[in-house]
Amino acid sequence: MHCKVRSKATKTKSQAPPTRWAREHPPASGVKLAMGLGAALALRLTAGPAPASTNCASSAIVIYSVSVDGHPRQTPAQTRLPSAAATEPASSENAETSRLRLSATAQRVEFRFGPNPLSSNPPVRLRYQLEGFDKQWREAGGEMRLNVRFLDAAGNTVSAQDFLVKGESVGWAGSVARSRFDRRSEQVKVPERAVRMQMELFSGGSEQTVGVMAIDDLRVSMASAKNGEPEVLLFSSRLAEGQDLDQPLVVPRGWMRDGSKPSAAVLLRADEDKPLHVLAVVDTDPNTWGAWRTNPESSVAVHPGDTLILRWKEMYCIGWGGAGEADYSYLPPGQYQFRIQSVTETGEKTGEILSLPMTVSPPFRQTTWFQGSLLVLLVGALVAAVRYETWRKMQMQLELLHQQRAVELERSRIARDIHDDLGANLTQIALLSELAQTDLTQPAQARSHLEQIFTTAGALARQLDEIVWAITPSNDTVEQFASYVSKFAQDYLRVAGIRCRLEVPESLPRYPMSSAQRHDLFLAAKEALHNVVKHARADEVWLRLKIDRDALALEIEDNGKGLAERADAGLRGHGLANMQNRLGHVGGTFERHSRPSLGTLVRLALPLKR
Repeated sequence: MHCKVRSKATKTKSQAPPTRWAREHPPASGVKLAMGLGAALALRLTAGPAPASTNCASSAIVIYSVSVDGHPRQTPAQTRLPSAAATEPASSENAETSRLRLSATAQRVEFRFGPNPLSSNPPVRLRYQLEGFDKQWREAGGEMRLNVRFLDAAGNTVSAQDFLVKGESVGWAGSVARSRFDRRSEQVKVPERAVRMQMELFSGGSEQTVGVMAIDDLRVSMASAKNGEPEVLLFSSRLAEGQDLDQPLVVPRGWMRDGSKPSAAVLLRADEDKPLHVLAVVDTDPNTWGAWRTNPESSVAVHPGDTLILRWKEMYCIGWGGAGEADYSYLPPGQYQFRIQSVTETGEKTGEILSLPMTVSPPFRQTTWFQGSLLVLLVGALVAAVRYETWRKMQMQLELLHQQRAVELERSRIARDIHDDLGANLTQIALLSELAQTDLTQPAQARSHLEQIFTTAGALARQLDEIVWAITPSNDTVEQFASYVSKFAQDYLRVAGIRCRLEVPESLPRYPMSSAQRHDLFLAAKEALHNVVKHARADEVWLRLKIDRDALALEIEDNGKGLAERADAGLRGHGLANMQNRLGHVGGTFERHSRPSLGTLVRLALPLKR
């Protein structure tokens, strides 16, 4: 965001001072007044009729136009406010309806303002401020200058250089007598063909400049002098001339008045108690200008190539007395008051202030309801996040409890297997060993006992291998299960004299299987193979392993005598109920299809998770 000021001037000045012809023939002030009056009347015709409550002729300040992004906006009814109430924003219903409103997409607002052409008492000088954005009053324009001109032998201007000032000097306190001078030093180089130098203090340039500028102790030093004069004092308030400098037409030695209004060049007291006077230009008319200029007799002789050092003290308070412009870009949303203030040439308030209230609407994302909705959404999201985090922690705790429960169940299962299978077999081996030891005198019976011990020990070794395989974590995959159950089926059926045909894929996906799943599925398959060996009277068995739709299917089919479809009593007789219970424990299903003399098909299915 930024603010830019453009001042409307009827005459502008380049770096070189005005020519003598231009000074002797200034523009007619009546033409300027007619132009200003025409512009104001044209604006009022564009904006429509003014409200009856507005007395345009009584107000010395008017806002000519307001444009937003280059498009003119109708100016609301203006009200002249006293200085005492200028700091308070308008709160009445009428002020609220006359408020200028800008949308959130507005990028630039421009104000054109100035003296009221219909007023009989136009302001001398104008300042403006956008309350709520500007911290201080701004000058609408204006500048004064100390000019250095180099002349050739014929008196023609070779070149010129301006030292501009604008606004107020640091030590300005309302008048020359109460203010403090600032010291200033500048260097200039003498151009070719220059033989003389003139100095000029003037309010020219933009003729609508008004204000005060005063200088003292103006000195010119020659850095490489060839005329034997190292320093020239052009003016000082301490010069004793024996003249009454309080007279309005007194001219100090070596100086002359100039301009369209020479009386603007005056001598002012620098001290209320001492007779010290300084050169000053007091410009109160925006349509004229005045100047102090060194006369030809006091011109400083110079040589081309010399470097001159200029030193002086200055104070100033400068502003603008004509029509001006102020524009602001990218204003933040909020309430503002664009105010124009009338002041004297020295910056003192006159009490005339014109105020235009203005509102910049916030963008959609900054509206109250949007921020409220966003706050509600954020609070809802926060509550949902807290609830989700609480649920996740509870799930983790439940999972941990499930894991602990699974470990406890696995321990119980291992203990049960050791007690039921290993314990029984070890007890049987111990009894057979005692019987063999008792029957040592009977070799045949002792040999029978030793063979039973050998058979029981082999079964015990297989059971122990099954337990170790079931609790080993590295075997918790479908591939390891398929390998183990295939090897077991081949070894078990080979001993029984039954041919075993395997139909297992060469490569299996790496589905995980828990220890409980592997153990129960293996025991169910073992039970089915045991039934084939014990009851089916088959000479060939097919073991098929398939994975379809995230499910493991293990089929055991024989070519034995088959079984009749009987009720639950028959199932219990062949351990089929036990197989069904084991599959149900791990979430699987058990199916049996059998017909007499056509063999039996047992299908064990178990869902898998990646």
